[in-house]
This record gives sequence, C-alpha cells and structure tokens, in this order.
Amino acid sequence: FGSSTFAPCPRRKTLLHNKHSMGNTGQKVHHLLDKIEAGDSGAVEQLWDALDKDRSGSLSEKETADLITQLTRELREGWDELPPERQTHLAKSMMKYFVQDKLDPERSGQIDKAQFTARLMDILRVEE
Repeated sequence: FGSSTFAPCPRRKTLLHNKHSMGNTGQKVHHLLDKIEAGDSGAVEQLWDALDKDRSGSLSEKETADLITQLTRELREGWDELPPERQTHLAKSMMKYFVQDKLDPERSGQIDKAQFTARLMDILRVEE
C-alpha cells in the first residue's frame, strides 16, 4: 500500500459496508483505506480511531478477528480486479508471513518432520 500507482480496490465499498462485520463505520473505513493507498499516512491514525470504538487503545479479540476476516475476504474477492502490479506487490509482501504461519502456527520456532511434511503439503494446497 502507500504507492500512488495502486488504484483503490473497487470491491471494498461493497465488502466493507457489510453491517455484520463493521457496522456503520464501513463507509468511513472505505474512504480511509483509499486515502492510505494514495499515500496519506495520517489516514492510518484516523482508521485506527474508527476501528477502536471504545477508545481503549487496543482492539478487542472480536474486533481484531472481524477486521482480519473482513480484510482477508476483501483481498480474496477483489483479487482478480486488482492491477497485476498490485497483485505482485501484495503477494510478495504477504508470502513470508503466510509460510511462517503455516509451518509454525504456534510460533515455537521448532518443527518436526511430520509437521513439516503435513504443513508443507497444506501450503501448496491453497483453497479458494
């Protein structure tokens, strides 16, 4: 994100207006994500304020889970509409974290052969 060469995601408007996940903040969140993608770093703080509804300084477990679910859904459903350079950028930036989470989901730093075999097979079988 943050590069002006990336066009805003056309599907975000529909996906973030889902009242079950983000309530009435969907339109504001949509606008702020577009500003962040255009390089407006100040919009990051505004986005945080929109998500941290109780102003506690952290998102609750449910708020975090809802945010992750919604952003993941947005990326998956809008993937084919993204320009190829944006797809490449996102794929490269997420790859390390995807592999790390799949190979060592407990973040223990240790993997035995059986885990490696099963988890590597899981990495190579991405489901739609």
